[in-house]
Amino acid sequence: MLLLDLLAASEPLLLLCTGLLGLLVGSFLNVVIYRLPKIMEQRWQQEARDILTLEAASADEALSLSKPASRCPACGVAIQPWQNIPVLSWLWMRGRGACCGT
Repeated sequence: MLLLDLLAASEPLLLLCTGLLGLLVGSFLNVVIYRLPKIMEQRWQQEARDILTLEAASADEALSLSKPASRCPACGVAIQPWQNIPVLSWLWMRGRGACCGT
């Protein structure tokens, strides 16, 4: 209750916490929007192979919302956790990837 009382007493703190929570939720939803169709396609292809009794696909890593780690879409290098902070890391790196600059 102490935290709720503190947030109720300080409007700027409430706005800051709400903004940070919004950035975190938005960042997670961005991952969901990007990966969910790929996960669904991967499962659909596996089910189709099972029904048609075809051999299994190559040993590509199965996607989930948490694994594998985020990668640069241009060069495929893994993105470090500090490069994945919503808005702040984008501003710090001027909207470019740390590995290849695209």
